[in-house]
Amino acid sequence: MLSIDHLCLSTDDSDLITDLTLQLPPGECLAVVGPNGSGKSTLLRAIAGLRRPDSGEIRVGGIIADDSDPAFRAAVSVELGDDATFAELTVLEHLRLITAAHDVDTEIAAVALDGSGIGDLADRFPHTLSTGQRQRFSMCAAWIRPADLVVIDEPEAGLDVAGRDWVAQRIRRSTADARSVVFATHSPELVSRGADQTVTVGR
Repeated sequence: MLSIDHLCLSTDDSDLITDLTLQLPPGECLAVVGPNGSGKSTLLRAIAGLRRPDSGEIRVGGIIADDSDPAFRAAVSVELGDDATFAELTVLEHLRLITAAHDVDTEIAAVALDGSGIGDLADRFPHTLSTGQRQRFSMCAAWIRPADLVVIDEPEAGLDVAGRDWVAQRIRRSTADARSVVFATHSPELVSRGADQTVTVGR
């Protein structure tokens, strides 16, 4: 379970999140919405343990959100749009590396690529992919590893209609498997199809 208790986040000149409290049970999805610069990504980074709250507390499965804690990292899968790929590894090799690091059968990597619609790109390098292909690859990387909570920034970015439909279905498959999902988005359609709860920032 994701638990946020009286959370406050700010920048040098403005308050972004003030006294946010919520609980997201296993199998539910939280959408974070708001205009650009409102604090959506900052909230996701705090949930991912990459940004300390100014006050309040975030826990996942009872563990304080802190990316330096191995137990927390094992519980949370994060995709925030950072370029964390290796130039010498193919798409498939990246996913096999993730599965090996988390004691998952490496053969699942090829299955995940096929399921995402980019199985034919397995031997390509990430930097050669189109924006939409790269986004599908990033989503595969987020979902392929075991985790209680998946945190994703704008999963629909760069995707066409079919890609956005795939993301919505993938979110629902995750929640059906009792995972929790948190995503930031500008897409009302994705909110309506995927979210059980919504937080609006920047009001």
